[in-house]
Amino acid sequence: MTVYGCAILSLALLRSQLWQFYVTCIVLGLVGNGAAHLAYSRSISTWFQKRLGMALAFVMVGAGLGAMILPVVAQTIISRSGWRAAYLSLGCLALLLGLPLSWRYIVDRGVVRQESAPVAHSGLTWQQGLRSFAFWIIVAVLFVSSISMNGAITHLSALLTDRGITPGDAALCAAVLGGSSLLGRVGVGWLLDRFFGARVAFVVSLITAAGIFLLARATSFPAGCLAASLIGVGAGGEAAITPYLLTRYFGLRAFSTLYGLTWTFYAAAGAIGPVILGRAFDSTG
Repeated sequence: MTVYGCAILSLALLRSQLWQFYVTCIVLGLVGNGAAHLAYSRSISTWFQKRLGMALAFVMVGAGLGAMILPVVAQTIISRSGWRAAYLSLGCLALLLGLPLSWRYIVDRGVVRQESAPVAHSGLTWQQGLRSFAFWIIVAVLFVSSISMNGAITHLSALLTDRGITPGDAALCAAVLGGSSLLGRVGVGWLLDRFFGARVAFVVSLITAAGIFLLARATSFPAGCLAASLIGVGAGGEAAITPYLLTRYFGLRAFSTLYGLTWTFYAAAGAIGPVILGRAFDSTG
Protein backbone atom coordinates (compact mmCIF):
# COMPACT_ATOMS: atom_id res chain seq x y z
CA MET A 1 0.00 0.00 0.00
CA THR A 2 2.89 2.35 0.79
CA VAL A 3 4.64 1.73 -2.54
CA TYR A 4 1.34 1.94 -4.41
CA GLY A 5 0.37 5.31 -2.91
CA CYS A 6 3.84 6.76 -3.47
CA ALA A 7 3.85 5.57 -7.08
CA ILE A 8 0.52 7.28 -7.73
CA LEU A 9 1.91 10.43 -6.09
CA SER A 10 5.02 10.30 -8.28
CA LEU A 11 2.91 10.61 -11.44
CA ALA A 12 2.26 14.21 -10.39
CA LEU A 13 5.99 14.81 -11.01
CA LEU A 14 5.99 13.13 -14.43
CA ARG A 15 8.31 14.64 -17.03
CA SER A 16 8.48 14.18 -20.79
CA GLN A 17 10.60 11.00 -20.60
CA LEU A 18 8.41 8.06 -21.63
CA TRP A 19 10.54 5.57 -19.69
CA GLN A 20 9.56 7.27 -16.41
CA PHE A 21 5.88 6.70 -17.17
CA TYR A 22 6.50 3.03 -18.07
CA VAL A 23 8.57 2.37 -14.94
CA THR A 24 5.88 3.88 -12.72
CA CYS A 25 3.18 1.79 -14.41
CA ILE A 26 5.28 -1.37 -13.93
CA VAL A 27 5.70 -0.58 -10.22
CA LEU A 28 1.95 0.02 -9.89
CA GLY A 29 1.27 -3.29 -11.59
CA LEU A 30 3.68 -5.18 -9.34
CA VAL A 31 2.21 -3.93 -6.08
CA GLY A 32 -1.38 -3.13 -7.13
CA ASN A 33 -2.78 -6.62 -6.63
CA GLY A 34 -1.14 -6.81 -3.22
CA ALA A 35 -3.00 -3.66 -2.23
CA ALA A 36 -6.33 -5.07 -3.42
CA HIS A 37 -8.52 -8.12 -2.80
CA LEU A 38 -5.74 -10.57 -3.67
CA ALA A 39 -4.22 -9.66 -0.28
CA TYR A 40 -7.26 -9.69 1.98
CA SER A 41 -9.45 -12.44 0.48
CA ARG A 42 -7.41 -15.05 2.35
CA SER A 43 -8.00 -13.25 5.64
CA ILE A 44 -11.74 -12.96 4.99
CA SER A 45 -11.97 -16.65 4.04
CA THR A 46 -10.65 -17.66 7.47
CA TRP A 47 -13.48 -15.81 9.23
CA PHE A 48 -16.54 -16.98 7.26
CA GLN A 49 -17.84 -20.31 5.98
CA LYS A 50 -21.64 -20.47 5.63
CA ARG A 51 -22.00 -16.96 4.17
CA LEU A 52 -18.57 -16.61 2.59
CA GLY A 53 -20.06 -15.32 -0.67
CA MET A 54 -21.71 -12.35 1.03
CA ALA A 55 -18.67 -11.71 3.21
CA LEU A 56 -16.38 -11.46 0.18
CA ALA A 57 -18.95 -9.33 -1.63
CA PHE A 58 -19.32 -6.80 1.18
CA VAL A 59 -15.57 -6.49 1.66
CA MET A 60 -15.16 -5.84 -2.06
CA VAL A 61 -17.88 -3.18 -2.07
CA GLY A 62 -15.11 -0.69 -1.36
CA ALA A 63 -13.59 -1.26 -4.79
CA GLY A 64 -17.00 -0.65 -6.37
CA LEU A 65 -17.49 2.56 -4.39
CA GLY A 66 -14.05 3.76 -5.45
CA ALA A 67 -14.70 2.96 -9.10
CA MET A 68 -18.01 4.82 -8.89
CA ILE A 69 -16.82 7.95 -7.09
CA LEU A 70 -13.16 8.46 -8.05
CA PRO A 71 -13.55 8.90 -11.85
CA VAL A 72 -15.88 11.85 -11.25
CA VAL A 73 -13.63 13.24 -8.50
CA ALA A 74 -10.53 12.89 -10.69
CA GLN A 75 -12.25 14.52 -13.69
CA THR A 76 -13.36 17.44 -11.48
CA ILE A 77 -9.83 17.96 -10.14
CA ILE A 78 -8.39 17.73 -13.67
CA SER A 79 -10.84 20.34 -14.95
CA ARG A 80 -10.05 22.75 -12.11
CA SER A 81 -6.39 22.16 -11.27
CA GLY A 82 -4.90 19.83 -13.90
CA TRP A 83 -3.93 16.16 -14.02
CA ARG A 84 -0.90 16.56 -11.77
CA ALA A 85 -3.12 17.72 -8.91
CA ALA A 86 -5.43 14.76 -9.59
CA TYR A 87 -2.60 12.24 -9.22
CA LEU A 88 -1.41 14.03 -6.09
CA SER A 89 -4.88 13.80 -4.55
CA LEU A 90 -5.37 10.13 -5.43
CA GLY A 91 -1.96 9.16 -4.06
CA CYS A 92 -2.62 10.96 -0.77
CA LEU A 93 -5.99 9.24 -0.52
CA ALA A 94 -4.38 5.80 -0.87
CA LEU A 95 -1.80 6.58 1.80
CA LEU A 96 -4.01 8.39 4.32
CA LEU A 97 -6.96 5.95 4.15
CA GLY A 98 -5.70 2.64 2.76
CA LEU A 99 -2.48 2.34 4.72
CA PRO A 100 -3.80 2.70 8.31
CA LEU A 101 -6.95 0.65 7.63
CA SER A 102 -5.10 -2.29 6.10
CA TRP A 103 -2.41 -2.19 8.80
CA ARG A 104 -4.96 -2.21 11.62
CA TYR A 105 -7.76 -4.51 10.49
CA ILE A 106 -6.63 -7.19 8.00
CA VAL A 107 -5.89 -10.26 10.16
CA ASP A 108 -6.46 -14.01 9.90
CA ARG A 109 -8.84 -15.63 12.37
CA GLY A 110 -7.12 -17.49 15.20
CA VAL A 111 -3.66 -16.06 14.50
CA VAL A 112 -1.83 -14.89 17.62
CA ARG A 113 0.96 -12.39 17.07
CA GLN A 114 3.39 -14.30 19.27
CA GLU A 115 2.95 -17.56 17.32
CA SER A 116 5.89 -18.53 15.19
CA ALA A 117 4.15 -21.36 13.30
CA PRO A 118 1.32 -20.65 10.81
CA VAL A 119 -2.19 -21.92 11.54
CA ALA A 120 -2.93 -25.17 9.68
CA HIS A 121 -5.92 -25.17 7.32
CA SER A 122 -7.60 -28.04 5.49
CA GLY A 123 -7.59 -28.52 1.73
CA LEU A 124 -5.30 -29.42 -1.16
CA THR A 125 -1.69 -28.38 -1.55
CA TRP A 126 -0.91 -26.01 -4.41
CA GLN A 127 0.73 -28.88 -6.30
CA GLN A 128 -2.48 -30.91 -6.06
CA GLY A 129 -4.44 -27.86 -7.14
CA LEU A 130 -2.31 -27.45 -10.26
CA ARG A 131 -3.05 -31.06 -11.20
CA SER A 132 -6.79 -30.44 -10.94
CA PHE A 133 -8.86 -29.96 -14.10
CA ALA A 134 -11.20 -27.64 -12.18
CA PHE A 135 -8.34 -25.24 -11.43
CA TRP A 136 -7.41 -24.86 -15.09
CA ILE A 137 -11.06 -24.36 -16.05
CA ILE A 138 -11.16 -21.43 -13.61
CA VAL A 139 -7.90 -20.07 -15.04
CA ALA A 140 -9.13 -20.39 -18.66
CA VAL A 141 -12.41 -18.60 -17.95
CA LEU A 142 -10.60 -15.85 -16.04
CA PHE A 143 -8.07 -15.40 -18.85
CA VAL A 144 -10.50 -14.99 -21.73
CA SER A 145 -12.96 -12.87 -19.75
CA SER A 146 -10.13 -10.61 -18.57
CA ILE A 147 -9.01 -9.95 -22.16
CA SER A 148 -12.44 -8.76 -23.25
CA MET A 149 -13.55 -7.09 -20.03
CA ASN A 150 -10.36 -5.14 -19.27
CA GLY A 151 -9.99 -4.23 -22.93
CA ALA A 152 -13.48 -2.75 -22.93
CA ILE A 153 -13.06 -0.97 -19.59
CA THR A 154 -9.69 0.55 -20.49
CA HIS A 155 -10.98 2.02 -23.77
CA LEU A 156 -14.44 2.92 -22.46
CA SER A 157 -13.96 6.69 -22.19
CA ALA A 158 -11.99 7.01 -25.43
CA LEU A 159 -14.52 4.89 -27.31
CA LEU A 160 -17.48 6.97 -26.11
CA THR A 161 -15.84 10.36 -26.68
CA ASP A 162 -14.86 9.30 -30.21
CA ARG A 163 -18.58 8.86 -30.89
CA GLY A 164 -19.48 12.36 -29.78
CA ILE A 165 -20.21 11.80 -26.10
CA THR A 166 -18.73 14.57 -23.92
CA PRO A 167 -15.79 13.79 -21.59
CA GLY A 168 -18.00 14.55 -18.59
CA ASP A 169 -20.66 12.08 -19.73
CA ALA A 170 -17.97 9.49 -20.49
CA ALA A 171 -16.68 9.90 -16.93
CA LEU A 172 -20.25 9.40 -15.69
CA CYS A 173 -20.44 6.17 -17.68
CA ALA A 174 -17.26 5.03 -15.95
CA ALA A 175 -18.87 5.94 -12.64
CA VAL A 176 -21.97 3.93 -13.59
CA LEU A 177 -19.68 0.98 -14.29
CA GLY A 178 -18.26 1.33 -10.78
CA GLY A 179 -21.72 1.54 -9.26
CA SER A 180 -22.97 -1.53 -11.09
CA SER A 181 -19.83 -3.42 -10.06
CA LEU A 182 -20.75 -2.59 -6.46
CA LEU A 183 -24.26 -3.98 -6.93
CA GLY A 184 -22.81 -6.92 -8.84
CA ARG A 185 -20.55 -7.82 -5.93
CA VAL A 186 -23.40 -7.86 -3.43
CA GLY A 187 -25.83 -9.60 -5.79
CA VAL A 188 -23.34 -12.27 -6.85
CA GLY A 189 -22.32 -12.82 -3.22
CA TRP A 190 -25.96 -13.44 -2.30
CA LEU A 191 -26.34 -15.88 -5.23
CA LEU A 192 -23.14 -17.77 -4.38
CA ASP A 193 -24.49 -18.58 -0.94
CA ARG A 194 -27.65 -20.08 -2.46
CA PHE A 195 -26.78 -21.61 -5.85
CA PHE A 196 -24.01 -23.69 -7.40
CA GLY A 197 -21.04 -21.35 -7.87
CA ALA A 198 -20.11 -22.44 -11.40
CA ARG A 199 -23.63 -21.71 -12.67
CA VAL A 200 -23.55 -18.27 -11.08
CA ALA A 201 -20.22 -17.63 -12.83
CA PHE A 202 -21.75 -18.71 -16.16
CA VAL A 203 -24.66 -16.25 -15.86
CA VAL A 204 -22.34 -13.40 -14.84
CA SER A 205 -20.15 -14.09 -17.89
CA LEU A 206 -23.20 -13.88 -20.17
CA ILE A 207 -24.15 -10.50 -18.66
CA THR A 208 -20.63 -9.19 -19.23
CA ALA A 209 -20.66 -10.37 -22.85
CA ALA A 210 -24.00 -8.63 -23.43
CA GLY A 211 -22.52 -5.37 -22.11
CA ILE A 212 -19.49 -5.61 -24.41
CA PHE A 213 -21.69 -6.32 -27.45
CA LEU A 214 -23.82 -3.30 -26.58
CA LEU A 215 -20.74 -1.10 -26.11
CA ALA A 216 -19.69 -1.97 -29.66
CA ARG A 217 -22.80 -0.11 -30.89
CA ALA A 218 -23.23 2.55 -28.20
CA THR A 219 -23.55 6.01 -29.81
CA SER A 220 -25.42 7.85 -27.05
CA PHE A 221 -25.05 8.51 -23.34
CA PRO A 222 -27.94 6.19 -22.30
CA ALA A 223 -26.55 3.32 -24.40
CA GLY A 224 -23.08 3.91 -22.97
CA CYS A 225 -24.46 3.85 -19.42
CA LEU A 226 -26.37 0.60 -20.05
CA ALA A 227 -23.32 -1.08 -21.58
CA ALA A 228 -21.10 0.12 -18.73
CA SER A 229 -23.57 -1.11 -16.12
CA LEU A 230 -23.67 -4.64 -17.63
CA ILE A 231 -19.87 -4.79 -17.87
CA GLY A 232 -19.67 -3.54 -14.29
CA VAL A 233 -21.82 -6.43 -13.06
CA GLY A 234 -19.26 -8.81 -14.57
CA ALA A 235 -16.27 -6.91 -13.21
CA GLY A 236 -17.78 -6.84 -9.73
CA GLY A 237 -19.02 -10.41 -9.74
CA GLU A 238 -15.69 -11.78 -10.96
CA ALA A 239 -13.94 -10.44 -7.88
CA ALA A 240 -16.20 -12.43 -5.56
CA ILE A 241 -16.58 -15.58 -7.70
CA THR A 242 -12.92 -16.55 -8.04
CA PRO A 243 -11.92 -16.66 -4.35
CA TYR A 244 -15.24 -18.31 -3.50
CA LEU A 245 -14.72 -21.13 -6.03
CA LEU A 246 -11.12 -21.64 -4.92
CA THR A 247 -12.11 -22.07 -1.27
CA ARG A 248 -14.93 -24.47 -2.18
CA TYR A 249 -12.88 -26.64 -4.55
CA PHE A 250 -9.45 -26.54 -2.88
CA GLY A 251 -9.89 -25.32 0.72
CA LEU A 252 -7.67 -22.81 2.53
CA ARG A 253 -4.44 -24.81 2.78
CA ALA A 254 -2.93 -23.30 -0.38
CA PHE A 255 -5.57 -20.66 -1.08
CA SER A 256 -3.22 -17.69 -1.31
CA THR A 257 -0.83 -19.44 -3.70
CA LEU A 258 -3.62 -20.70 -5.98
CA TYR A 259 -5.39 -17.33 -5.89
CA GLY A 260 -2.14 -15.61 -6.75
CA LEU A 261 -1.64 -17.94 -9.71
CA THR A 262 -5.15 -17.33 -11.04
CA TRP A 263 -4.69 -13.60 -10.68
CA THR A 264 -1.35 -13.77 -12.50
CA PHE A 265 -3.16 -15.17 -15.52
CA TYR A 266 -5.93 -12.60 -15.06
CA ALA A 267 -3.41 -9.74 -14.90
CA ALA A 268 -1.52 -11.01 -17.96
CA ALA A 269 -4.77 -11.12 -19.91
CA GLY A 270 -5.66 -7.69 -18.53
CA ALA A 271 -2.43 -6.37 -20.06
CA ILE A 272 -3.04 -8.11 -23.40
CA GLY A 273 -6.70 -7.10 -23.81
CA PRO A 274 -6.29 -3.30 -24.06
CA VAL A 275 -3.39 -3.74 -26.51
CA ILE A 276 -5.45 -6.08 -28.72
CA LEU A 277 -8.39 -3.68 -28.77
CA GLY A 278 -6.11 -0.71 -29.38
CA ARG A 279 -4.42 -2.45 -32.31
CA ALA A 280 -7.81 -3.43 -33.69
CA PHE A 281 -8.91 0.22 -33.60
CA ASP A 282 -5.69 1.42 -35.24
CA SER A 283 -6.11 -1.17 -38.00
CA THR A 284 -9.84 -0.96 -38.67
CA GLY A 285 -11.18 2.17 -36.98
